[in-house]
Amino acid sequence: MIIVLGSIRAEAAEIERLQDVLVEQMKATHAEDGCELYAFSRDVSDPDLLLISERWRDADALAAHGKSAHMAVFNRQMASAKVESISVSAYDVTGARVLIGK
Repeated sequence: MIIVLGSIRAEAAEIERLQDVLVEQMKATHAEDGCELYAFSRDVSDPDLLLISERWRDADALAAHGKSAHMAVFNRQMASAKVESISVSAYDVTGARVLIGK
């Protein structure tokens, strides 16, 4: 399992402008083989900070995602965004345990 966590800091109101782009990227990615979780969310205390959360079955699924047509479109759309900083990291995970819930 591969976990990807990241953040994008954008200029004020830029996340609202990108709302439809983000939703479309999530929809397209959810349909990919090996995608177990793909979400963008806003930090509740910082509206200009977008959080990235992903879970992939394996490294091959994540690699295929990076080469997908919709990822190329998304990258072009993000290139025009007023982004101040971006940080994304991937973690290899050998197991998981439930802390709360099922």
